[in-house]
Amino acid sequence: MIGGGTWRADVQASQFVAFAPGEKHFVTSEDDARTYAATFDGNRELQTSVFAERGGTSVVSDRASNVFIASGQVFVYDGSGAQIGVLEIPERPSSLAFGGADHQTLFIGARSSLYAIRIASVGK
Repeated sequence: MIGGGTWRADVQASQFVAFAPGEKHFVTSEDDARTYAATFDGNRELQTSVFAERGGTSVVSDRASNVFIASGQVFVYDGSGAQIGVLEIPERPSSLAFGGADHQTLFIGARSSLYAIRIASVGK
């Protein structure tokens, strides 16, 4: 597992995800201000490419290929890596997760609060 853009050991990671061969996930690094698309290949290697020139503390995606990056605010990107919006939060967000009965609520953890925003698509 990697953590941080300096590719330090996993003790630097703030959010973990399980990879299966062929699956694509997003990995964000506040250290080097980038978010990567990562795929675990059949050789047990993590193949990465820069998805967005914005890093953060957490990243999640939905089934409509939107990517949400916690980086001062919550920045929203489409599947091609173009920024399409910003969710302005009263506090600096640090953690993102989808939940709720239908998995259409984006939960945003901040220093002293937990925020919830309904989105149109189902989270992964």
